[in-house]
Amino acid sequence: MTELTNQQQSALDFYSEMANQVQYFGLTILDGREERVLFNQGKKLIESVLTKKTPAKLDYYNNEERTFVAVAYNQGLNRKQIVDSFLKNFGNTHTQDSVGQKVEMIKSVDSAHKNHNKFQFRDTELLIILQELNSDRYYID
Repeated sequence: MTELTNQQQSALDFYSEMANQVQYFGLTILDGREERVLFNQGKKLIESVLTKKTPAKLDYYNNEERTFVAVAYNQGLNRKQIVDSFLKNFGNTHTQDSVGQKVEMIKSVDSAHKNHNKFQFRDTELLIILQELNSDRYYID
């Protein structure tokens, strides 16, 4: 494991403190060039770690899309209804098959579908959303 320099640690700390504010107000919220440089250095350090640690993903759903599918499934909609509703709300951001596979993934962790385990569940963010909806119903054995 590589040790961080004091400058790198300062950049990471500053980035984590200011990330939400910069997201909403932009870099103009930072006082001067030095803070912007420090913020950007922290951001680059985080991104480099995430790039190295994150395996290649086949899944490019954002949390709004994941939540939409999870809530629709939890409300009892079937696969076709969820796919149609998803495409109506989000357009062609994903294929019908891709959205349908999300539904099948959910079924694989749904205790109401004990015998349905054909899909490997690979979307931890979706599982977190499902468990927030109903932790007793959605879990991995």
